[in-house]
Amino acid sequence: MLKTSCSVLLGLFALSTASSSARAQAPAGAPAAPHHVWIEAEYLAPLNGANFSFQQVEATTKGSWALAGPGVAAEWTQGGESEFLSAAARADEPGEVVMGRDVEVPAAGKYTLWVRYADYRKKAESFGVRVVQGGAKAGDHRFGDKPIIDELDPMSLLWDWSFGWDSRAVDLQKGPARVEVYTTGPTEARRHLDCLCLTTDPKYQPIGREKPDFAAWAPLRAIREAAVKGGGVPDVEPLAKGQPGGEIPAVWKITDRPPTVVWNVAKPWFEELKRPDRIDVPFGVDPPLTEEFIKAFRGKEVPVYGHALSGASWHIPVYPEVFAAGSPYLDYLSRHPDKRFVILLNYGAPNWPPGTTDAQKQAVRQNVKAQGDRFLGYIAGESIAHMSHDAAVLDAKIAAAKSRADVLAALREVYTAMVVKGFTDYYGAPVTPEEAWRDVISCLSANMESHAHALCNWGVARLGHENTGNSPTLARRLAFMRGAARQFGKRIADYQSANLGDSATMFSREAYFYGASSRNILDNSYDAWAGAGTSWLLRDYLLFGLAGCDVFYNEQGVDIFWKPGGNAAGDAFPVQLSPKGKVAETALKLIGDKPRGTQWTPVAFLLDEAHGWSQERFHPGSFQFDPVKNPAVLTPGRHEAGIRGWFDVAYFPAPETQNEHATALRQTFVNGVFGDIFDVIVTTPGKTQTLGTYPVVIASGEVPVSEEWGAALRAHAEAGGTLVVAADQLAGPGVAALELPAAGAEAEADAFVWNPSGERLASNTYRYKAVPEAGGRVLATTPDGKPVVVAFPRGQGQVIVVGVPLALGLDERPVSVLGPLMHHLTQGLTPVKVGGDVEWVLNKLDDGGWLVTLLNNRGVLKPQHGVNPTNHREHQPVTITFNGKVAKSQEYLTGADVAWQAGEKGSTTQLTVPAGSIRMIALQPG
Repeated sequence: MLKTSCSVLLGLFALSTASSSARAQAPAGAPAAPHHVWIEAEYLAPLNGANFSFQQVEATTKGSWALAGPGVAAEWTQGGESEFLSAAARADEPGEVVMGRDVEVPAAGKYTLWVRYADYRKKAESFGVRVVQGGAKAGDHRFGDKPIIDELDPMSLLWDWSFGWDSRAVDLQKGPARVEVYTTGPTEARRHLDCLCLTTDPKYQPIGREKPDFAAWAPLRAIREAAVKGGGVPDVEPLAKGQPGGEIPAVWKITDRPPTVVWNVAKPWFEELKRPDRIDVPFGVDPPLTEEFIKAFRGKEVPVYGHALSGASWHIPVYPEVFAAGSPYLDYLSRHPDKRFVILLNYGAPNWPPGTTDAQKQAVRQNVKAQGDRFLGYIAGESIAHMSHDAAVLDAKIAAAKSRADVLAALREVYTAMVVKGFTDYYGAPVTPEEAWRDVISCLSANMESHAHALCNWGVARLGHENTGNSPTLARRLAFMRGAARQFGKRIADYQSANLGDSATMFSREAYFYGASSRNILDNSYDAWAGAGTSWLLRDYLLFGLAGCDVFYNEQGVDIFWKPGGNAAGDAFPVQLSPKGKVAETALKLIGDKPRGTQWTPVAFLLDEAHGWSQERFHPGSFQFDPVKNPAVLTPGRHEAGIRGWFDVAYFPAPETQNEHATALRQTFVNGVFGDIFDVIVTTPGKTQTLGTYPVVIASGEVPVSEEWGAALRAHAEAGGTLVVAADQLAGPGVAALELPAAGAEAEADAFVWNPSGERLASNTYRYKAVPEAGGRVLATTPDGKPVVVAFPRGQGQVIVVGVPLALGLDERPVSVLGPLMHHLTQGLTPVKVGGDVEWVLNKLDDGGWLVTLLNNRGVLKPQHGVNPTNHREHQPVTITFNGKVAKSQEYLTGADVAWQAGEKGSTTQLTVPAGSIRMIALQPG
């Protein structure tokens, strides 16, 4: 992966002298970028308790601003909160109940203060916002006294309130400021704030979830527009050298077989297995349809459930019966030695008969152990293990923590004690921590990223995740999972829910809750029109499958078959595959029956093993804790902003699609300009082995570096790798091994000159420490010629130093130079280029071929409730270029042969991906 010739390295640095002379005449370029300070309400403090839109007043917290998100139907039908959370205070609070946050104003000037809040119909919700600088009020304004949303607005009529924006003018000085939101005394309605923004941009007139046009997006937008209109990301000088057609590193292969798809089964199938004429495949059906289903399919082939890759999922309460000696399920396993299974832990425990002895528990456990690796583990949805931990002990350790590393250590200690005790009770015999963790499949939804590598390090054999329709950028979350699985030698699992916010897509008659009834309209509606929908579900199967998923678990699992009916149509239709079932049938064909190979991801982000970051979490602090528990350690700040910033660059236009109303496809599945080519690894001791498999490694956030990791990073560069680090990012004894240059004096600038093109890039105002250029190649400077991005050769590779602390501006947003830098870093690292407005994934097949998967994420806008017609005008023309000759090629979904045209730069094919659909093109070089 990292072989680089000396001549190539000389070429990379030969332009250093020319770059120096070019800096003397910096181009005039674009005007200065506007200034913005964005503040999420949930990042204000203190927040105590809860105050949700669906709660009765007496159930909400009094005496403080409180957490008000994530929202329910009222919020999601309005497109969602700006991120994932919000804050609220009761209507009966007295004056001066305050929450606030310290910010930095990047420049003096006239700003507009924008506030998004809930405007209650025919009621006032008065509150104030003040900005304090130097001990004096720079601005103090009231909001909520007058309506900002018309009383006949559909959302106001439905919910009695609607999110809206209001603004005030504020004169600010450059420097530190404190933004405070306060109650103005009792008012008529609860005060519910989503976000605030200070901006100098008169063009920013927000609606919905819109954030300002941050300066970093402009160069990325230009790259993307060129990629969509042309044949892919424009060619530029490559900064890193890899082997775009090389062999897959052995550690990247996290699966050696097609995935298993398990379905919830229960008493009906257990009883069916006792019959000689049984349905001998695992099934779970909506209870009202069970009898009709059995009648329809007994003695016949059963779609989906009868697929060779289908398996069973048993709920933990029936564990004692299902795995007891003589069980018909154990007989089934003996007759089907290839079948695998899981046990679901959610909200239950083994239902042992009274008087059960430890010896009897041990016997049941031995029956499970006898199945060997056919038992995949215990699925835990949205939880570590659905067991009780000692919350008081954990809280005390969190309060005493001096660092994020202390928090991670506390989590490991308390959760390990939890799973050891839990499984000891289940098994009737002591278990070791290794035994307890091995079979746990934790499937966190929010907060997965902060625990992904930690769980693998603690000992799980499979790392799971519950994706949802409101969760941004699945490709990024899979980068955490796939990177963790490769780094720790584990496998991954997909816990499918088809959720969007508090709703889910369900094709059941009686199970769960129905939003069509006013009885269930406020929250947690599960019905055929709710949730993420079927197009979202297919993409979930595909991206997890291509990432190497070992097992899929469908959360509801009783609606693969349905019986549609109607008031006029009647109820005489047969039991048949539901829309979910049709999607499952397609997925089993595409990622079960067809080769999927191994995903090609040549770029890794390196994070602190105790980074604590997740984009979505139920509390705003690190590791999803309430920051009140330990403000000095848990309060989100520049470390987390630095992580988020690099990911926003890597997966652009993700930050722009997140400005849209939340719909199932547009935020979860993103047409990333550079493709889904990234992994995430962390600085866990003893786990440096995968580092050398990535041609490019980018440090993100604050990263402590041990001597072991310092030596490994140096060896990675010397072997031909590229390491990217920013000022104020690395700390610890291992940093010395990198021989980073001493930083210069700190100064400020608001633009860059990108030397490879000579382009001037307007930027958010940033501090920088000039990077000494001796021995390196200057890639970017300030407008007055100070080096701020410099590449230093290290053996066969290089270390690129970005002299901007954590690569962030004063506004805690990424600086604009990161887009061009990423463009040059990724140039030439893949053997294919994809042009078109699609998401693309690249897999290397075991036979030496390649699989290019294209997802058209346009044309299907699935809101939380309802179904919109497909906009078929959103079909997308796509051009794929392969850097060699193609001997044969086929598209998986249609089975059609694909023709390629040979040219100077390789072989090219053009196709159209229908609106909301997918295509998978396999090719054999030749």
